[in-house]
Amino acid sequence: MNLRYVLVDVFADRPLAGNPLAVFPDASGADDETLQLVAREMDHAATAFLLPSSLPGAQFRLRIFSREREIPFAGHPALGAHYVHATETRRPLTEPVIRVAHEGKGGLFEVELLTEGGRIVQLRLTQRLPEIGRKLGPEEIGHVAEALGLAEAEIQATNQPVRVASTGLPVLIVPVATLAALSAARPRYGLLRDLLEGTDATLVYAFTKETCEARSAAHARAFDVLGSVEVPGAGAAAGALGAYLVAHSAVTIQPVTALAIEQGRCVNRPSTIYIEVDLDGSEIVRVVMGGRVVRVGEGRLEI
Repeated sequence: MNLRYVLVDVFADRPLAGNPLAVFPDASGADDETLQLVAREMDHAATAFLLPSSLPGAQFRLRIFSREREIPFAGHPALGAHYVHATETRRPLTEPVIRVAHEGKGGLFEVELLTEGGRIVQLRLTQRLPEIGRKLGPEEIGHVAEALGLAEAEIQATNQPVRVASTGLPVLIVPVATLAALSAARPRYGLLRDLLEGTDATLVYAFTKETCEARSAAHARAFDVLGSVEVPGAGAAAGALGAYLVAHSAVTIQPVTALAIEQGRCVNRPSTIYIEVDLDGSEIVRVVMGGRVVRVGEGRLEI
């Protein structure tokens, strides 16, 4: 079996930045075991496999695997998959906004391709409506600080809660007072796994409102608890953070609140994730996550 793949960097405006992703444009014929072994071989945070879909309105079926398991939803594989599908099929890019849907775990997902001059300049995915869990208590916050290698005071000083939130993928959101403290954090993954036991979350998303760039609303770091690795760009987590920031009035609220989340600096793969949170009164009615995608290469596996 020969499987061709395309390498892209998601949430990047140049090659060798953002979150790297391998996309297999045609994985038909590969069974589940093969898909998992291929994802382990590619050794990225996630690998995207495109398959035929019988779901009305879907251009393809998307399956996403980490090194260890299949993932029901993740932001950067969805954007990268649509970028590769559009370029591989030579989709006409004559309209400024093109809406394309794929089949994923849980149904149909729509992605917007934003184009200029016949090229894709950004992709946007509407995420699930937010679910925000309970606030962690003082003792639990102490455990969070220890697991991240932070002083507990750096969390308490934000006056913002530590809690699980989700717009499709549950993550533990941890506010940190200063950029210096967040940059110096050294996660202890065993403690983080113990901390998240009993929750659906497998990712810790720590953020501060002190940023490297003036345009950014937050600087974030994402720690994959199962893979024991830092993720340079986590779109699903950024969507949850956007909903969290709006729900807690931690940013200036508008009917459509637009936020840029910077990430990946600590692993030398700078990422920018764009989030929009739409309100109807005080209720969040839509969360959109977006970013740029850059193609960096292609190859073939002979298995």
